[in-house]
Parts: sequence; C-alpha cells; structure tokens
Amino acid sequence: MTSTEIPFLEACRGQVPATTPIWIMRQAGRILQPYRELRQHHGSISTLFNTPELATEITLMPIEMHGVDAAILFTDLVTPLAALGCEYTYAPGPVFSSPTRTAADIAALRPVVPEEDLGFVLETVRMVRRALPPSIPLIGYAGAPFTLATWIVQGGSSKDFPAFRGMIHKEPALAHQLLDKLSDLVADFLQAQIKAGAQAVQLFDTSVGLLSPSQFGEFALPYLQRICARIAPLNTPIIYFPLAANHNFPHFKQVGADVLGLDWRIGIKQAQTQFDNRMPFQGNLDPCVLYGSEESIINEAHRILQQAKGHPHIFNLGHGVFPDTPYENVKLLVDTVHQFAGK
Repeated sequence: MTSTEIPFLEACRGQVPATTPIWIMRQAGRILQPYRELRQHHGSISTLFNTPELATEITLMPIEMHGVDAAILFTDLVTPLAALGCEYTYAPGPVFSSPTRTAADIAALRPVVPEEDLGFVLETVRMVRRALPPSIPLIGYAGAPFTLATWIVQGGSSKDFPAFRGMIHKEPALAHQLLDKLSDLVADFLQAQIKAGAQAVQLFDTSVGLLSPSQFGEFALPYLQRICARIAPLNTPIIYFPLAANHNFPHFKQVGADVLGLDWRIGIKQAQTQFDNRMPFQGNLDPCVLYGSEESIINEAHRILQQAKGHPHIFNLGHGVFPDTPYENVKLLVDTVHQFAGK
C-alpha cells in the first residue's frame, strides 16, 4: 500500500493542498456508549489498554460511529513506562509507586524490547490493521521524551511538574541521562508499531509547554530529532503535537516531523508565517466548541477550514475530546468537515 492510495497519508506528506480528512485526536471513544459499557464491565482501565481484543474494539469505535478518516491506536502515554520498571496504577490518572529521581533510579531502568515487553500493544496494532479497510490508515502513538520524564519523576499528574523541571536546573546531566533512555524507548516503540502495521505515528508532548525556548533547545529538541531520524528510514509520516508551546514555535521546524499538530492557542495563518515551506498542519478546533450550538460548531469549523485553504491540512481538535461532549455534536463536526472538503 502506497501513500498515494490514502488521502490522509497524502495530506501528511503535503501532497494535497486542501483539507481532506478529519480524525479526533485521542480519547474519542470515551464519549461513546459502547466504550462506557466496556469501561463499566471491566472496571480497570488498564484492562482496556492491555487487552488487544478490547483495545482493538475501542480503536475502531470512532471509525464505525463517527465516520472519521483515520484510526488512532487506543493506548496510553504511560503504557511503555511499565516495561522500564516504572510501575503505576490509575487513581484515576497514572500514579507511579516509586518516582524516578536519582542516578540509581535511572540506572535501574530496564532495557525494553517492544516485541517482547510491549507485545500486547503490537498485537492490537495488527488486529486493528486487519479490521480496517485499506482506505482507513492507523496512526500509532507514543509520548515524547520530555513529557514521559515529567510523569515518572513527578510520580503522577501535575500542573507544573516541578520535580523534573527542578532536576534540569539542579542536575542537568542526570536529566539528560533519563531523556536519553526515554528517547531510545520511544523510538523503538514507534518503530515496532510501524512494523506491526501503523501507517503514521504521533509524538504527543503534553508537558513541553513548560519549557522556555532555550530549555526546549537543550532538553527536548535533540531527543525529538533523534527519534525522527530513527523512524525516517521507514518512510512513515511522523506527527508532532506540542501542547501549549507556541513560544517555542521557531524550534518546531527543526524537529524532523512531517506534520505539526496545532492547539487552539494559535491560528493556522499565524502558524504559516513561522514556516517557509509547506509543512502540513493538524488541528486546531478548541474542544470546548463542541459544547456550543450547531451554528457555532459549523461556523468555527468553517473558519479553520477557510484559513487552511491552499495549505496541506488535517482537520482535528486542538486536544482530546472531553468525556461529556455530546455525541451528536461530534458527528455534526465530522459531517461539516466532510461536506466542506467535498465542495
């Protein structure tokens, strides 16, 4: 299967000038009743992530019920970290029993062989790929190194992640050691997903907005570049999504990704001024728009679509969908984008 057979992949490579597909970033399934029933029946969300049959069913739900144009793998940002030895539970978000904060902690992180240690994720990839029609691509997924580091050093969720940000000031060499290991983990994990059948991959960087431009250049950019360079020989589009990090925009063209995900904090026209090439953008509807009226949803979607005209663009939310988002509003959005693309 070549990229020219799938409009989504063509858009990723900048080979089509207009918006063609839409897909909802992560967590689209959780607004659907079948997902809620599975969640209630199985109790632990870990069971959903770690059981290929269930993860496959959830990955396919937005395709079957929303009619979106690409599937994104149902897994979690922290999924590969358990293989390192960073054990966690959900309460309700991930909580790590032993944060990684010392040289001894980092030295104790185990080497990860994705085919052995994360085989359940790769089996999900294979099962989804077999279930999808050829025209619907599957997007693999992983957290970016800086974001993963903030979680395992902090030990859980935080607004500001002071533990790892403190480390980069107090013990920068130690921070680099950790980022080095996480970069290899992410690169190996994404390569394995591609070999199992993913046709594009996304690096999700939810914490990177906490870095200043100089810090981004030191503690994020080199590791992102390494991952992209490792994946490049596989000829698979790479999407980089940095959340709330527009102050670091000048660095993004150096990452090596094929597509840049935009949140709602920056307009597409404004983003275009930062690039002297035709790098495709993904985004960037504010998820809260989906709480609005039908008219406001259509108007906001059209505003973004008009801004993106003439530039390769993958319509998307600017972040994950909220769990109480009305299903009918998501379906309206999908239909609106499809109708606009067909004009």
